[in-house]
Amino acid sequence: MGEALAAKDAKSFSLPYVRSSSFSLPYEKLVIIQYRPSITTYCATFATYGIAQVLILREFRRMCNKRPIRLFEVRQFTFAAFTALGLLACLSLSANDRLGASLRLEGRMALRRGLQTLLAWQGDDGSWADGDAAATGQAVMAIMMSGLASEWAELQTAQQRGNAWLEAWLRIDSKQDAAGWAHSALVAIRPLLRQSGPGSRDWSKLVETALKHISLDRMEESDAPWILEAAALNDLPYAEALHRPGAGSPACRLATAWLTGRPESEQALLRAAVWESNWEQETPASWYWLARSGRICKNFAPGGQGSWRERLMAIMLSRQRGDGGWGEAEDKPAKRVLDSALALQAMILCLA
Repeated sequence: MGEALAAKDAKSFSLPYVRSSSFSLPYEKLVIIQYRPSITTYCATFATYGIAQVLILREFRRMCNKRPIRLFEVRQFTFAAFTALGLLACLSLSANDRLGASLRLEGRMALRRGLQTLLAWQGDDGSWADGDAAATGQAVMAIMMSGLASEWAELQTAQQRGNAWLEAWLRIDSKQDAAGWAHSALVAIRPLLRQSGPGSRDWSKLVETALKHISLDRMEESDAPWILEAAALNDLPYAEALHRPGAGSPACRLATAWLTGRPESEQALLRAAVWESNWEQETPASWYWLARSGRICKNFAPGGQGSWRERLMAIMLSRQRGDGGWGEAEDKPAKRVLDSALALQAMILCLA
């Protein structure tokens, strides 16, 4: 499962809107795919280039027959022609899958505001929401995915403190409530599974132990993709146990389908259902899986129906609160942190 999933992913995940080398991880540790233009897009680009070249040559010959052309006019004409061709190629490659300039700018600003809010919410011990492991793991994951820690000192410190708290929490004895610990552990461990390099720890044994303690009766349907992701990153088989057709939100069902390697015909039906669903009523967790599915699945948005990035980004921007976070004011601290961290992760995927 892990090898098949990794094969679909890009070798690195970088955020060009921040800095191209700001966040790079080996592809074996990431379940995120970078944007790659389809064959149809390439064909459309070359066709546009060919037609434009023919038209330019015809116009050039017509001008030559009417009057002599001076050297500076030839250079000027050639420069303008190739500039136009370059613009046409860029437009062809970015059609239907890119954010507009306005939404991209608003998204960057909203991202920084959200990260600033996460910094303000971090506790003195390095955790979020008074020691909630799942909320802390998602908050650290949002900071890590942003790629801004290397140039934002407070963010780097928050990530390091969060990682230290998570590692200490994962060593806690889990015998009292093994099922509750297992679910929190599989979410909390997300950023630690993606860290590589000297001194990085192998967490596969802990993930295997947590998977054995998962209670399917107590598990929410929206939890399935997180559990499958942790299993896939450690090459552990757990797909058939969590495959439940028709259960959960459309976004989570689609994520479960491609995480478990379901047939393409089944995934195509789920993609259509996701696109027709009301994204405004989805939770931030579903927003995240919508963004992941948009980057992994081919033909996620039906032709001529716009960009999934623009549709999702507009909803997330409209739901951001005045303090920079997401969720309702009366929500518990853990839920507000979870909603805000997952919304930020979805926003990062839209901007990438």
